[in-house]
Amino acid sequence: MSTIRVGLLVDDLAVPAWVNHMVGLIEAEEGIEIALVVKYTYRPQPKPAPQANPWLLSLWMALDKRLVKVSHDAFETRPLTATLPNVPTLNVEVESKECGDHFDVRDLTRISGYGITVFLRLGPLRPCGEIFDTASCGIWSYRHGDEPVERAGPVGVWDILLDRTTTASALQFQTRAGEREHMLQRSWSMTYPVSIHRNRSHCYWKTLSFAPRKLRELKQIGVENFRMKYTKAEAVPTFYSGEKIADPKTSGGYGKFIGQLLARTAAKKASSLRTFEQWMLLYHFGKEGDLPDRLFEFKELLPPKDRFWADPFVVERNGEYAVFIEELEYSKNRGHLSVIRFDENDQPVLPPVKILERPYHLSYPFMIEENGELYMIPETNESKAIEIYRCTRFPDQWEHVMNLMDDVMAVDTTIWRQDGKYWLFACMRESEHAPLSDELFLFWSDSLLTQDWHPHPCNPIVSDIRSARPGGNIFEHQGQWYRPAQDCSGKYGRAMSFQRIDVIDETTYTETPVSRIEANWDASIDRVHTFNRTGRLTFIDGMKMRTREKAA
Repeated sequence: MSTIRVGLLVDDLAVPAWVNHMVGLIEAEEGIEIALVVKYTYRPQPKPAPQANPWLLSLWMALDKRLVKVSHDAFETRPLTATLPNVPTLNVEVESKECGDHFDVRDLTRISGYGITVFLRLGPLRPCGEIFDTASCGIWSYRHGDEPVERAGPVGVWDILLDRTTTASALQFQTRAGEREHMLQRSWSMTYPVSIHRNRSHCYWKTLSFAPRKLRELKQIGVENFRMKYTKAEAVPTFYSGEKIADPKTSGGYGKFIGQLLARTAAKKASSLRTFEQWMLLYHFGKEGDLPDRLFEFKELLPPKDRFWADPFVVERNGEYAVFIEELEYSKNRGHLSVIRFDENDQPVLPPVKILERPYHLSYPFMIEENGELYMIPETNESKAIEIYRCTRFPDQWEHVMNLMDDVMAVDTTIWRQDGKYWLFACMRESEHAPLSDELFLFWSDSLLTQDWHPHPCNPIVSDIRSARPGGNIFEHQGQWYRPAQDCSGKYGRAMSFQRIDVIDETTYTETPVSRIEANWDASIDRVHTFNRTGRLTFIDGMKMRTREKAA
């Protein structure tokens, strides 16, 4: 279709950094342009002035800002005119009514002359009336947070206070006044504890990619097909089953929950003085092809207290089993890759042997065989590439072959060979300040050793911290294929979700969560985030709580 013309509805020309970054991405898209900025103010005596935050919330936010440093602040304001120096700006007044905010007829006439395809609403405006007639594909709005009942306070505050593991966000659109908002994209991020500012900043950095993605899709399929696709789904009934909360506009409405937050934080701090967390390995030998389902039967492989072992991948060669792992020494704080062999009695030969070290962090040593050769694709995000290595002597000598992708921010690459194609799954971020575990991207190729990887049109195929990040090889069980995924909600590597792959081809990808592994079988194990098996051997990893050494 012809050029997509985007308009911005803003209440201030000094906008947050995340908005400025999003605007830059939109401007860089071929066939998409920002054609108009509408800067609105309210007519005299509009809405009541917003009430100040209760003193408890204000105190928390002040301490948060002083004590918690956010390296890249999503809310640092920057002038929009510097990003869009040649885009016209219309200054208009809107009238606030009970049903919404209305534009003057003369302003609507001026706005209509710009032929806007999509308006992005980036302020408190409640659009109502004929403003919808000025954009052929409606008004798009971000929704940060997912409160089932109306509460005061900034986005993310109740996610922290109620100890939720995720913070929700969405991009929605409306095509006419009074119409319910239709979902364009929905996502869930990990809730960062204690700090409101950090929790919000991470969430907003990720969501800035939503609008450019959907505008790109609109460009590809056209307005009519786009509107049909996203308006056909009906809303499902939802219910709120939480407790009633006192008036959040008062400090009493926050007091109970802030007290609980302080108690949780103090308990974690006290525990960290006595114990520390350490990734360790667990394994199980069974019958060929069996899927062990009793986690308490797994045997532990506990590393020395100066390091951790994680991300186990199992390989069997000529009857010999080897597990490839990430090994990280705390003093270096940089992972390398090691291997543990098993002898003829199914006993591990320790200590592990280092097989690969680089001047950047290595982890997740994914293994794949091709034409009799064994290849490894470790996580090399710090090098901004997806690297592949060939085994020259099993299991401890490896050589770099090529980079499958360059200039990418990707973790835990997992490749699945199916139906004559290679499907590459990896968690990626399109904004360098966004979280890395929230969104899963899919690519396909006709061969393994290539840089010709085609992005899937459904990317990201998952935008949910609870099931996006890969957690091991895709495996078959009783005729179905399953993708192990990490649930990083609340904390990294909290649990595992097994996603059944329902449909995968060059145009469609669907999966369904069908099973989970929670770290419940041992009180000393707090998390689990990798699952791999080959032949008789199955490996997982777990976060073990261990006692600190007493000072001499």
